[in-house]
Parts: sequence; structure tokens; C-alpha cells
Amino acid sequence: MATVLFPPFRSVVVKDKFGEEFLVRQYYHEKDREKLIEMYVNYDPNYRCLGLPPLSRTAIEKWIDYLGQNGFSIIAEKDGKVVGHLVIVPDDKNRVDLTIFVHQDYQDRGLGQEMMKLIIEYCKNAGFDGITLVTERTNARAIHVYKKLGFEVVAPYYEFDMYLPLKK
Repeated sequence: MATVLFPPFRSVVVKDKFGEEFLVRQYYHEKDREKLIEMYVNYDPNYRCLGLPPLSRTAIEKWIDYLGQNGFSIIAEKDGKVVGHLVIVPDDKNRVDLTIFVHQDYQDRGLGQEMMKLIIEYCKNAGFDGITLVTERTNARAIHVYKKLGFEVVAPYYEFDMYLPLKK
């Protein structure tokens, strides 16, 4: 796979459904790595999806380092603490695979949806053809949000493969 140069991401303040503000900005691996690992170390295992995030600190560190090398991430911060993480990893078909996690203390507030809207626009402007993601078929809340944003289920098996075309 060819190396993809990602354009810079412009930081933005978003409000959740309670009016609380969060800074959504580009993730910088060297600077933000430890704060992101902390979010995942404190992530409730009951909210994991398809085996992610990993459970042990060592596995989390390896996963974060892999994503830092191969993808592009944005994070949501509240009071200097990472509470949301969205990563895109390019494939060889000019698409990106998307993964998103919002810490359980900040779910059901619209924060993940705001992050998704921002990355969809970012991917369109970066010239990608589409966005793919996979979720568990029992994750009704996430599937509802993804469909609301235009994703379609393209493989409804044990898990749901979903796709959002960016060029029509």
C-alpha cells in the first residue's frame, strides 16, 4: 500500500446534546499517545466491539502504535483528557477503514456523531472514494447513527460491514 499524506485537520469545538463543549483535534502520536492509552486503559470492557479496544495495557500500546504509524486520528478532549478517538486507515482502493470509540462516560451525547461528521467532510476534501467500517450487528445504537450519516450495510452477516460512498 502506498503511503498516504493526510492533510492537516482543523481543530473545532463541538457541543454535545447537553451543550457541553469538547475540543476535537488532530491526534499527534508523540504528544498524545499517553493520554489516548489512558482513555483505553479506563475503557469499560463491556463496551468493546469486535475485540477492540484490546484489554491489556501492552496490547493497547501496540494497537495505538500501529494506528499511529498506519492511520490518521482525531481525538475529542474535555479538560485536557481524551474522551473520544476516531481513526481512519487507508486501504488500497482509495477508501479508508474507520474505527471510533467514545469513553463510556461520554456516550449517548452526540459526541461520536459530531466526530463522524467532521471526518466524513475531511475524507471528502482529502479525495477518498469512500469510508468503510465494521460493527457488531447487535450494536443498534451505532448502526442507527451510521445509517443517519449515510452509511449502508453492504454485508449483513455475523457483523455488519458498512460503507459510505464519498463520490457520487
